[in-house]
Amino acid sequence: WSRVLFVLPAFEVRRGLSPPGSKAELLSLWAAGDARPFYGALCPRCQAPTDFGRWRGLLPPPRLRVAYEVPWRDPWEPFFVAPAQGVPPFDERFLQYGFNRISQACELHVAGFRFAVLDGAFVTHRGFKEPGGFHGAREAELGLNRGLFRNFRRELRVRYPDSPRRC
Repeated sequence: WSRVLFVLPAFEVRRGLSPPGSKAELLSLWAAGDARPFYGALCPRCQAPTDFGRWRGLLPPPRLRVAYEVPWRDPWEPFFVAPAQGVPPFDERFLQYGFNRISQACELHVAGFRFAVLDGAFVTHRGFKEPGGFHGAREAELGLNRGLFRNFRRELRVRYPDSPRRC
């Protein structure tokens, strides 16, 4: 388990509603259109490897458990719980908006970590993320971080020369 990251499926919950306290409550909100996978309207690919359809189809467990493992795919930016030791540090060059979680997940993949999706746990964001709902400097920040990410991927080849994994 020292090389496993525990992925928490991430959702957006309509503003004004209380966060769900259980998977059953979340599924009810999802069915009513009051919850959806995180970034579902902006970047479905950024959360797709979590496999929300598969997760949704699992019966709510009586307690927290690993439901299934998924392979890393670009541009995944999972929310996860990691071991306290042995995890590469977050690259703090990624400031503001864009490529922060993507770069971290990419490096963890190259470093040999596996991704296991949890059932019985999830995270929620209050409000739906919608196009045009960001601050004015977002596009500039995204552009800077996109360039940084290209360099970052080249650095990973040097940092992990024996890894067969790439981003």
